[in-house]
Amino acid sequence: MKKQLSKRIVTIFLVIFVICLLILTMGGIAMATEHLSMITTPVFLLKGDKIISQGTGFYYVLKGSSQNDILFLITNYHVLTGHSPEEIETPKGDNIIFYFHKNIQNPGDVKEIKYPLFTKNGKSIWLCSKKYPQADIAIIPLVSSISSDCEVKGISEDWTKGNMRIRPTSSITLIGYPYGYYDKKNWLPVWKTGSIASEPDIDFEGKPLFLVDVSAFPGMSGSPVFAIAYGAYETIEGPTTIGHVQKFLGIYASNEILREKKFLEEINSKSSKLGFIEDKSLELAHIWKASLIINIVKEIDVEKYESEILKDLIP
Repeated sequence: MKKQLSKRIVTIFLVIFVICLLILTMGGIAMATEHLSMITTPVFLLKGDKIISQGTGFYYVLKGSSQNDILFLITNYHVLTGHSPEEIETPKGDNIIFYFHKNIQNPGDVKEIKYPLFTKNGKSIWLCSKKYPQADIAIIPLVSSISSDCEVKGISEDWTKGNMRIRPTSSITLIGYPYGYYDKKNWLPVWKTGSIASEPDIDFEGKPLFLVDVSAFPGMSGSPVFAIAYGAYETIEGPTTIGHVQKFLGIYASNEILREKKFLEEINSKSSKLGFIEDKSLELAHIWKASLIINIVKEIDVEKYESEILKDLIP
């Protein structure tokens, strides 16, 4: 009996040893790198060849039934234009630069793409929500040929279907490039964490968004937002279970800013006239919901987009 038990223990240890050996020999950095670190890209807005600003974008895949999968670059409207959807202004740029990973085992090997924002006839190439035109979301269907020599990772609608219960105070993660800061050698983004600060299933102020309490910075606009659990988590049905979940919740757009009026008397002056207005961040971020992105993608008329936009892009 003791001999049989000893043999089983030895067998178990051998199996564990072989698994660890396979991980060490086959994994390398590709095994150590999270899938979600590979789906994002810095997005640089340019006027001609001059960089104006930088934000974040990520890749989304619409899985086709009878046709090939369609790849999209998703970011904020203001990342592509330099102003919010509610402001009537001329776009500040005319093209963008973003990147694809060419080799998953070597994330630092990337392909730079310079992409026009307008066709030769002046039509913008991005798509927005028709139902919520104020939503700070811009979606670009990408020409398949530009990524044919790359190993592109993205997310799809399936990433929104995790069984994790999301509620106020639930932990969330934003993945992006704050002030353009990231691992430039390996071309990998920064992960920042926070927590949900409003009822996620209710549209905040009637808009399809919710709030998160997070310290976010310029350059992270367009970051995808996820609820992530390694280990125990609460399910939608109620009971707690154990597992690994990464659930796509939406896209970070902006922070809530409080415009506080300061009077001169508050800065040791005898006058009571208005002196200046000070902007204060509440560190509450607006997250446009994933369902809005899914609906925009599903409403795209692919044939119309190809005939009106893709065939008329400036080379």
